[in-house]
Amino acid sequence: MVNSFSHLFWSEWKNLFANKTIRNILFLVPLIYLTMFGFLYSEKKVMEIPTVMVDADQTELSRELYRAFEVDHTFRITSIVGTEEEAMKMVDKGEANIALIIPAGLEKDVKAGREAEVLTVIDGSNIMISNTAVRAANTAIKSVSAGTTLKKMEALGGWGEEGKNMFTGIDYRYRVLYNPTFSYLSFMVFGLAGTVLQQVLFLGIVLSVAQQKEEGTWKDTLSRHGFFAITASKLLPYFLAGTLNMFLAFTLMLKGFDIPYYGSTFDLMLLATMFNLAVLAIGYAISFVSGSQLQATQIGMMIAVPSFMLSGYTWPLMSMPTGIAAIAKSLPLTYFLDGVREILTKGHGLSAVMDDFMVLGFMTLIGLFAAYVIYLLQIRKMKGKVREQTAA
Repeated sequence: MVNSFSHLFWSEWKNLFANKTIRNILFLVPLIYLTMFGFLYSEKKVMEIPTVMVDADQTELSRELYRAFEVDHTFRITSIVGTEEEAMKMVDKGEANIALIIPAGLEKDVKAGREAEVLTVIDGSNIMISNTAVRAANTAIKSVSAGTTLKKMEALGGWGEEGKNMFTGIDYRYRVLYNPTFSYLSFMVFGLAGTVLQQVLFLGIVLSVAQQKEEGTWKDTLSRHGFFAITASKLLPYFLAGTLNMFLAFTLMLKGFDIPYYGSTFDLMLLATMFNLAVLAIGYAISFVSGSQLQATQIGMMIAVPSFMLSGYTWPLMSMPTGIAAIAKSLPLTYFLDGVREILTKGHGLSAVMDDFMVLGFMTLIGLFAAYVIYLLQIRKMKGKVREQTAA
């Protein structure tokens, strides 16, 4: 019994190291993922959040507030506009994630001991950004309120003892758009759904050609049918299945769990259609180049597994190192989840996600073109072998 177990154990142990694909999955892939995720969070916290400022006060106090936000690396003031309406438009369009609104008469109210407040309007479609922004903005405003401005103004003789006695500080107010309750249900489920649906679709399509290669029927398929016929027959079943899965998944989330949403579900399905095509085209190219189902699965999972972490859905792209952000921007899930947020969370129409549409369309063309090139190479190689056998 012991000898039998020992023999089987050592046989499997040797096979583990002898099989390159299994060896890479067990030892190389985890190392790659952990290294990538280590760099992903190397900034340690969300930084450089695009911020638009409205300074209706135009005083030393408002300029001190500006400086407090400017020196805090959490924020990056990208624009200064004249009205709250302009700032709100920038937040709605995604040109800024935070609007800092300094009202007129702020300094006078503070000096006179009247109620004085500063407002930040925060894009809550990404909880990581909204949570960080609320805390950091509160800290920046309270630091000014606690005495920095008072000391500077007192040194200039602008406050005097009367002003000092009447100083009451600045109240911090914030308003969170799109997800005002900081609900993780509204935030996380959409991203996880997109990730699961992508992974299932990838697993299906990457095995389509690789399976035939293992069965020995692929060469016969190549010799009998053209690229268009093969591609249409391979992709259409998975496309229909993927579209059905997408419809059922989002119906379950929006209706079954009553997750609030504001945009058009028709627009969502159009975006999902383009996303499915991009995933299928990339997976199809992987299946063409893979020699076995195991290799196809390995390559597909190398793309699908880290997609959610790299998509910018939880950890924003602006806080990623340049190299990691470049990888994130090459993944179809990044653009799909961005579009999901724009449509369902913010209530925007197709015009707001046209960039996502175009990138997903480009990825589809690239994937199909790569598959076509590999198809031509395989046809040429097969014909070359036939000529050699005929000559022999």
